[in-house]
Amino acid sequence: AGPPAAPERVLFPPTFSVSEIKNKQRRHFMFLRWKQQQRKEKLAAKKKRRKEREALGDKAPPKAIPKTIENQRVYDETTVDPNDEEVAFDEATDEFAPYFNRQTVPKILITTSDRPRGRTVRFCEQLSTVIPNSHVYYRRGLALKRIIPQCIARDFTDLIVINEDRNVPNGLVLSHLPDGPTAHFRMSSVRLRKEIK
Repeated sequence: AGPPAAPERVLFPPTFSVSEIKNKQRRHFMFLRWKQQQRKEKLAAKKKRRKEREALGDKAPPKAIPKTIENQRVYDETTVDPNDEEVAFDEATDEFAPYFNRQTVPKILITTSDRPRGRTVRFCEQLSTVIPNSHVYYRRGLALKRIIPQCIARDFTDLIVINEDRNVPNGLVLSHLPDGPTAHFRMSSVRLRKEIK
């Protein structure tokens, strides 16, 4: 019999992951070194490309266009052309056109849910200082069905209703008078003015 066979060498994978290091400080140090090396390699590649472009002069290949959401978008033939006459006519005859063109001044009534607590009341007061030409009205048990005709009679253009749950404002209903549309917005983590640093 011949000499005994040499034991096979165990080959580890060539890739090394920093996350395999158990010591947190050592792992962080190695990660920073790896990031620095990546930066150096990127900078060296950039310098090399610049030198090649300078050496080639006019024969250099064109610069690569960076990928953006806009230039990667697939063309959709149903997209409306902004210069279309029909679109311009629709925008001009839209029922909200006077508001967007600042020909009509909105008059807004801010009210609350029935019998609001102090936090909701203060929120309504602060909201009225933010929204120009707005007025706060406390319902005191009056139904919205009776408030809305009075708003229309007094030339209010919009109605905002602040809802509350467990003494905290949690919803906002915005309605355009007299015929809508109406939108509901959910509010969370409402902060009053004095609570904002």
